[in-house]
Amino acid sequence: MKLETNDRPEDELEVEVNEKQAIFLEAVYNSRFKIAAMIGGRGSGKSVTLSDFLLLASDDLPRAKCGWGVPTIKKAKSKLTSGLKAGWKRHGITEYDFKTGAGCFVLWREPPAHFERPFEAPDIWENCISFPNGFVIEFESFKMAAAENRGANYDLYVIDEGLNFKKEWLKVVLPTLRANVGKFSSTFHQMLAVFSSPPWDLAGQWMYDIEALSKTEPGRYFFLEVKTRDNLAFLPDDYLDTLQKNLTKLEYEVEVEGKRLSKMPHNFYPSFQHHIHVIKEESDEYEARAAWSGELLYNTSHRIEASLDFNAHFTSATLWQSDYTEARLIDNLYCKEPGIDADGVAMTMAQTLATLIATEYVSHKTKQITLTGDRNGKNKSAGSTKSMFDQVAEILEASGWHVSTQALNFNPPHIDKFKDLNNVFAERNTDLIRVRVDGIRCKATVISMDNSPLNTDYTKSKRSESSKVDQELATHLSDTVDYYILWKLKGGRSLQGGGDFDLDYF
Repeated sequence: MKLETNDRPEDELEVEVNEKQAIFLEAVYNSRFKIAAMIGGRGSGKSVTLSDFLLLASDDLPRAKCGWGVPTIKKAKSKLTSGLKAGWKRHGITEYDFKTGAGCFVLWREPPAHFERPFEAPDIWENCISFPNGFVIEFESFKMAAAENRGANYDLYVIDEGLNFKKEWLKVVLPTLRANVGKFSSTFHQMLAVFSSPPWDLAGQWMYDIEALSKTEPGRYFFLEVKTRDNLAFLPDDYLDTLQKNLTKLEYEVEVEGKRLSKMPHNFYPSFQHHIHVIKEESDEYEARAAWSGELLYNTSHRIEASLDFNAHFTSATLWQSDYTEARLIDNLYCKEPGIDADGVAMTMAQTLATLIATEYVSHKTKQITLTGDRNGKNKSAGSTKSMFDQVAEILEASGWHVSTQALNFNPPHIDKFKDLNNVFAERNTDLIRVRVDGIRCKATVISMDNSPLNTDYTKSKRSESSKVDQELATHLSDTVDYYILWKLKGGRSLQGGGDFDLDYF
């Protein structure tokens, strides 16, 4: 189909696009979004949409400067330039020839004198693409020195292949969208546009946060997924067949058919399935539970069981309620740095987490809680003469809770742990407890489990805990699930009293 931007005749531009591309381009042209994102697989037309997006923006923002964030500029130039040139050539727009004076854009050098300059011209032109009306695209490299990009001013910003762009880099990018306030009425002004292939790992999951925001704030955020089939009119007849024969099954499902990768291949929890274990708003079980109790999984009158994991820079807990047949994961709480108490005294991480639990559940009617989890919690932490479990218990007791501590003693053999956890999630044995997870409150735990790789010795890979990935999405929270299920398997339950909890195979 053809997209005609004839709402503004003086800037009329006609582009040949598929239906999904038209939806995206019309949306960004006619609505002022803070962030707009397109996720598209192989051959879906994502790159062409990016070139058309920039062409529309260049026409709409004369003398503006658009930032383009990439891991490395050298690779970006080699990978992206040909796609942009091909996209613009469809409109008869070609690279400027300094000998003949023909052409409409200049790559990687200062443009000729008759080209307009942007309101804030770049100091170095070798990383820029410039147009005759003064619109300039400036590439920024983030991989080696992201912080060096702070302080810039842009009218528009683009990220291509967002799956390779770290979420933490957005903290540098978003504050730069502040240039030329009041000089443009264009919907493109001060927008962040994200284009990407589907993410394969934890680092790229931040793009789906845009999707979530688009549902709660549709006037400020826009998100669109495009599949290869949406672009068949512009592809060879045998394109899908060729891809199916040359890609792995998983690659084809994700990058062609648009299947969401809910967990990484070789996952530590192969029996954990969202459609069974995770209760969300759109599920039938959600409707049934909410209609019956007014809550999803949480019951304010039932006692709580907390599974704790103690680390110097990330201390976390999953909170559960259970009966003889079902364990319900109702919440996940965590802290990344120690807090300050009411008297202005610095707390430990364990005390900070305990305070968070007490605050979040101050209205809970039955203040009875059992603590289990990380056996290292029996050790003393820096800044206290008491064990980390004791610190948590002390804070909760001071807040009116009756506390029972049943800390685990040892970790089981790797293969036994792996089998036991997955036997529970498989739900083949009716004697084993069922697990249900609040997919709204406990989204971070679900992602943590989905992105817990399995090593060849049946251990869980902990690489994410030493990476720059947001630690609530690393494997910490999944560890609290392990502790809790193993505790339940060997008879753990909320009881008066406390002490260590010895499992018979530990």
